[in-house]
Amino acid sequence: MIKITQGSIFENKCDLLVIPCSSGGSVTSSVFSELQSRRLPTELGTIPYGSVHFRNVQYENASVLAYAASVYGGGRGSDSNTLSNIAKEIVTYCQSNQISRVNIPLLGTGAGGMTPGESFEVMRGHFEKDQSTTYVFYCFTSDAFRNLAVKREEIDEVEEDEHPRVFISYAGNDKENALWVKKLAMTLRECGVDARLDQYHLKPGYDLPQWMTNEVIMADKILLVCDSFYMEKADFRKGGVGWETMIIQGDMLAQGDTKTKYIALVREEQIEKALPIYMRSKYALNWGKKEQIDEQALKDLVLLLYDRDNEPPLGNAPTYVKSSKKILSKQ
Repeated sequence: MIKITQGSIFENKCDLLVIPCSSGGSVTSSVFSELQSRRLPTELGTIPYGSVHFRNVQYENASVLAYAASVYGGGRGSDSNTLSNIAKEIVTYCQSNQISRVNIPLLGTGAGGMTPGESFEVMRGHFEKDQSTTYVFYCFTSDAFRNLAVKREEIDEVEEDEHPRVFISYAGNDKENALWVKKLAMTLRECGVDARLDQYHLKPGYDLPQWMTNEVIMADKILLVCDSFYMEKADFRKGGVGWETMIIQGDMLAQGDTKTKYIALVREEQIEKALPIYMRSKYALNWGKKEQIDEQALKDLVLLLYDRDNEPPLGNAPTYVKSSKKILSKQ
């Protein structure tokens, strides 16, 4: 999916943040200021022209930075072939690392000399082929945003439903439960739900608390797979679940009146042996300890994750009701 918006690539959360730079590793003064204020790497070294340097970072708005050498260090501008190579490299990385959202500027414009339309069309041709990632183009100026007005209309006409992003929190010390959760995540992904799971998305070298924070904040929904192990770890702040609990409770406070982000899925025969204290006042889905996932229960869950109504349609009153005499209430 492709989107176009106005503003800075640094404003909103994403999985992959694309930074424009030259082959000499230099960035513009405005980008340098943004990187420095966020304590992100500003000294890159040489990057081959038309290539991308990917770097894992501890940053609240992104897990990975992609420094794209879209301008030649010797002063030569950008061209279509260069942007095409960069776009291909970004798509390959996204598909290999299950990246869901990318913030990217209109590479090659400004110092590169390309128009916003030229830059967008080159990269769009590659990004449209990747159905599992949302690429958000950021127009830094209002003029660039207006120049892409026709492109925005084209995108809006063909835009499909966005895949809901769902972070799954669970206790992994029970191997059978971990395998069950993995199966659930795979099933949800087959239904178009961007199920986020440490078994898929947590890479070596990632800062664990920062990764958890990013996933919780970026998620449209949080699915808590609760069993006795999960309850104990959440209540006593043990291990990864303990970290997640602190992050989740903070996010719950920030949500205010929003009540639909967190869904508890109980995997015990008795709810009181699975729900953490902070979730006991919430309605939970009780799936029991069954290994097989019930088809109807799964359908109901998917509808919840897509924010779809599962209420049966309201029909007409039966004939015997219409033909009967209405009782007048006494005053």
